[in-house]
Amino acid sequence: MTTVDVLTDEQLLDILENRIPALLERRPDLWKRIYSAWVDAFAKREEIAAIMEELRRLDNNLTAFQTSVNVRFDRVDERLNRTDERLDRVEQRLDRVEQRLDHVDERLAGVDERLAGVDERLAGLSQEVRDSRDWFELTTGRLQVRAGRNLEDLVAGALRIGLRRPDVSPDQIRLRQKIVDASGIVYKAGQQKEVDLLISNGEMIAFEVKSAARPDDVDDFADKVALLRHLNPDKKVRGIFITLAPESDVRQRCAELNIELAR
Repeated sequence: MTTVDVLTDEQLLDILENRIPALLERRPDLWKRIYSAWVDAFAKREEIAAIMEELRRLDNNLTAFQTSVNVRFDRVDERLNRTDERLDRVEQRLDRVEQRLDHVDERLAGVDERLAGVDERLAGLSQEVRDSRDWFELTTGRLQVRAGRNLEDLVAGALRIGLRRPDVSPDQIRLRQKIVDASGIVYKAGQQKEVDLLISNGEMIAFEVKSAARPDDVDDFADKVALLRHLNPDKKVRGIFITLAPESDVRQRCAELNIELAR
């Protein structure tokens, strides 16, 4: 009777873990035989077939899932493309709006400039109207100081119109300036007179205002101008007689005495 050798657990594990792998390295052609023996030992063919079928089913499901995902991604891409197109159209519309706004800004800037010019013209007209009123009041002898203005302001405004000198300012006006004939050149020695002056660019302009002038008024003013020239030999002195609607004898007397006439 033949004795059958029984492998211990350690020997069997050594065969499975060491000898079989070493055998497969030496004899790769035995791989299928060993694999079949292994499967036969641990699983039936029907079970293997069921496992393979389940794997195939899972693979099909995975393929279907991937296809569905791809379709969804394609739809998302289409929607994104449509969104991009809409955004492009919106950007184009915004660009057109910005261009129109720029054009509006340019037109508004032009309007602002025109309005500024109108304001300047209105300010100039307003000043000219005030000056004209001052001139009328000055020549009619009804010059009145109004709120916020002093007498020099009103006289300066009147002279801007009467003398056609837009550069005349109140600080150039010297009203009721006293002059004394100490040597008796024109008047009696020591006699004192009053004169209104406009000082501009080193030039001294004496002016006399009469609402209703007579030739004697011109004579008296000419004497003041003569005394003023004597007292200021280093300055150019002019005399301007201001009156409203002068008579011919007044005009003639001004011409004879070299007195300028403003009306």
